[in-house]
Amino acid sequence: MKCNRSKPINDHLLRSWIRCRRKAWLDIYGDKQKKLWTAHSTLQLNHQIDCFDNLSQKSYGIGIQACEEGKNIAYGVRIKYPLIKNRIIKANLPILRKTSGESIWGNFAYQPVLARQGKKITREHKLTLAMTGLLINNLQKFQVQKGLILHKENDVIKVQKIRLSANINTDLIDSLLNLEKDIESRTPPPITSNRKKCTICSWRKDCDAVAIKEGSLSEISGIGAKRELLLNKIGINNIEELANIKHYKLKEKLEIFGTQHGDISKQIILQSQSQSTNRAIKLNPEIELNNLKKAKGLYIYDIESDPDIKHDFLHGFIRLPKNIKNEISLEKTKYSPLLNLEKNTESFLWKRITKKLSLNRDYPIIHYGETEPISLLKLGLRQGADPHEIEALKKRFIDIHLLIREYWCLPVRNYGLKSIAEWIGFEWKQSNVDGARALLWWRQWKKSRKINKMYSRNLNSIFEYNRDDCIATLMIAKWLIDH
Repeated sequence: MKCNRSKPINDHLLRSWIRCRRKAWLDIYGDKQKKLWTAHSTLQLNHQIDCFDNLSQKSYGIGIQACEEGKNIAYGVRIKYPLIKNRIIKANLPILRKTSGESIWGNFAYQPVLARQGKKITREHKLTLAMTGLLINNLQKFQVQKGLILHKENDVIKVQKIRLSANINTDLIDSLLNLEKDIESRTPPPITSNRKKCTICSWRKDCDAVAIKEGSLSEISGIGAKRELLLNKIGINNIEELANIKHYKLKEKLEIFGTQHGDISKQIILQSQSQSTNRAIKLNPEIELNNLKKAKGLYIYDIESDPDIKHDFLHGFIRLPKNIKNEISLEKTKYSPLLNLEKNTESFLWKRITKKLSLNRDYPIIHYGETEPISLLKLGLRQGADPHEIEALKKRFIDIHLLIREYWCLPVRNYGLKSIAEWIGFEWKQSNVDGARALLWWRQWKKSRKINKMYSRNLNSIFEYNRDDCIATLMIAKWLIDH
């Protein structure tokens, strides 16, 4: 692989590198046919637009000309400058805001602005802001002391001022130099140990294939970056080596770093054995699951949410009017989607849900993960439900995820709904779809439903995805019973 010294470093490449060194390298040299589209990038862009609209003023312009004219807001300013030796740094600054100062254009200056998603400001946000800050400082010949980070929370735009300190700028320059080394290399950086980041990455399938081929420890559920480093220190560098070590030996070696690492030794050995042999290992041979086996029928429950405004916009139910041990016809399985268009319609939603669940009070409610019962019980409390009603509802919930983790060790990298369902052979009808894609569809449909029908099909796509989530949960529950 030839390195590309002429390739300029830009703000997008820096963000990729901060998230994952390998991602930045692949952004330049990777086979674009292996790159997946992800909804996450579109959600970020939409979030940015919403945040920047909050700063919109009558006095705005485009590009450097807007700065020369002293506009309050300058959109789309393109800058390039050699911040590090022999390397041009480029950026397309989406928005700059006018502030006090003494620039080449007059008695004013511009400060960088960016929008963020997530609960807190990260290193990625700070270094990206610092990079745009240094570039605009070189352009306007004036050093601004602060940048702005905008964040949308519950439909309110919050503005945070970030001091562009010498320490942040030093960290930025060091990062740019290390980024330069990585993209000049003939070989890509190693697979990241923090594989949680991979779920929203467009290169995840490419890296998954490499990690499996190399037997990377990061493939093992329960092993993160820190624990992988500890295993490397005691001479364990891949899945095969972990699968072959005796439990008491690993426990003894890991307890040097803390008892919590020793306590998990048996679990990660079993997990590595399951994945290396591609077979399921039963952890508890006395499994009974009587509450599932003896139930006359079941409710399956799954929700879709907008985390930015803490809004559960869809509550999906499937009612199975038969014992789970019987043959299940998925085509005849009735799915009921209950939409919650706005937060102020929750009282109507609660009545609909309780009416549905009261039809068969002896039916357990199965779900995958802790989100569903927490959300539904909180909804009931907000609507003033009787404490006895809440307690009775609480007892009906069965978390299939907890049962899988308690009774089985499966040959999967993680124990999420998709991983387990795909392992047992279930397939979603829509390809490359996930919660982020459903959220994007929801936001597009909600914005356009009163204007035109361009995104009308999106609501049906959300329903189909949520129904498949419910059926996947049902199929995993049936697998538990059958095995």
